[in-house]
Amino acid sequence: MTEDKGTVNYEVDGPIGIITLSRPDKRNALTQHMFARLNEVVGDVENNGDLRVLIIRGESGSVFCAGDDLAELVAMDVVQVRDFLIRAQGTFTRLEALPIPVVAAVEGHALGGGLELALACDLIVASSDAVLGLPETNLGVIPGLGGTIRLPRRVGLGRARELVYSGRMVQADEAKNIGLVEAVYPAEEFDSKVMEFAQFLASKSPVALTLAKSTINRGMDASLEAGLALEREAFAYCFALPDAKEGISAFLEKRPAKFGPR
Repeated sequence: MTEDKGTVNYEVDGPIGIITLSRPDKRNALTQHMFARLNEVVGDVENNGDLRVLIIRGESGSVFCAGDDLAELVAMDVVQVRDFLIRAQGTFTRLEALPIPVVAAVEGHALGGGLELALACDLIVASSDAVLGLPETNLGVIPGLGGTIRLPRRVGLGRARELVYSGRMVQADEAKNIGLVEAVYPAEEFDSKVMEFAQFLASKSPVALTLAKSTINRGMDASLEAGLALEREAFAYCFALPDAKEGISAFLEKRPAKFGPR
């Protein structure tokens, strides 16, 4: 019987790219094969200048992602684990650096590496039945794909410590209350609400979204003075581009704006 290594599917719906984790029999647990495929897909997204938003989700009817494939990890020695983490972290960092908004659509469980994948996205939206957590300390390890680094930046240092130390899982409503997810949608309307949100983002100026994302991400590691300088230069640069003229003109003329490509 052939081993189920899973795959990562990719489709484009107008200005929206959709990445789907597909290993439903294993709750979309991530294999090395899936990480390699995800890296390829991120490259496709990088090269598609027509995309304005990217969604990452689990296969319909399945969970978002239950984490890394533990059977693969336990068979590795220390050197192999380190090499795997270098590759996997690189893929998540590449995803995080995409010039367009990336939305993690979390339905069901997002645990361990699955939550770390979501944390590498700009925004996380969850179904009302979602469960999120980093349970690694229950297994005698720690998060290894960015959880200890990205989670504090999202929910604050104290809350991140509590979640990582305890390995506790949180329901969707609590996740929203602590800032782990941006929105919670009813499970029965989840897919349509996610697409509605993605289309709303796609209606914005793609140049402005790219500059906003870059400024926010770079400003996180900058001093206040340096961050303000980044924002100032990005704001001024907007006025050298057609979208600012179109957006302001549309506002003054009370009509929808027609923004150009990214």
